[in-house]
Amino acid sequence: MYYKDAAPPFYSFQTLLDMADVRESLRALFASPQISAFPLRYFVMASRKPGVFNLGGDLAMFADSIQRRDVATLRAYAHACIDVVHGLYLTFDLPIVSLSVITGQALGGGLEAALADDYLLAETDARLGVPEIAFNTFPGMGAVTLLTRRLGEARAEEIIASGRVYSGQEMYDLGVVDVLAPPGEGHRQATAWMNEGGPQRFARRLAIASARRRFFPVPHEELLEITDLWVDCSCDVSAHDIRHMQKLAAAQKRMLQRH
Repeated sequence: MYYKDAAPPFYSFQTLLDMADVRESLRALFASPQISAFPLRYFVMASRKPGVFNLGGDLAMFADSIQRRDVATLRAYAHACIDVVHGLYLTFDLPIVSLSVITGQALGGGLEAALADDYLLAETDARLGVPEIAFNTFPGMGAVTLLTRRLGEARAEEIIASGRVYSGQEMYDLGVVDVLAPPGEGHRQATAWMNEGGPQRFARRLAIASARRRFFPVPHEELLEITDLWVDCSCDVSAHDIRHMQKLAAAQKRMLQRH
């Protein structure tokens, strides 16, 4: 799954709807006789945008909603994110293995979506982080739960509280990234990784991912409770924090215009 060329480099409402459509299309395929003609083992989430995997939330919408005290819109967006993230975490309840291929920047919600997949592949010079602390909030669409499941509470809190952006190599050393690729080789390396070992390797990966979901479950209710805390926290940020969001949103817009 590649993001549409015309899509913004962040998660707009439309992008979330498109991702939900992909999920439902795959479920429909597996429920139909056509699955024998189009057998699937892996679902890969990647980007063709130069230097960008995904920059996370729709900051312009965040700032506008907070200024207008439009809690309903902010909460609807957050819940739509959780719907997508939880579906990714469950690999859509299908017998497939999911992989994120991180090239360029995966920030905030972009990293949270990647963390929801079974495995993460990143180029060594990719940039990964949850920098929401810069405007006095926190990553509310899965990072608290998913990083804790991967790394333990102390290390997850360190990453979240620092707001630091890490390289792909650093995240590999920490244990967040599973597979490393040289700069510019992420997509090629992903294909090689999926092909290595044949059906037996796939079966092992599927079993490991299934065991992880069974023994380290991520309940939908937990993600919703955390994202509701994020909505409350976001609504309390200062005017200075809102201006910072708006500056970053303007940078996102410029990036969309370039690509």
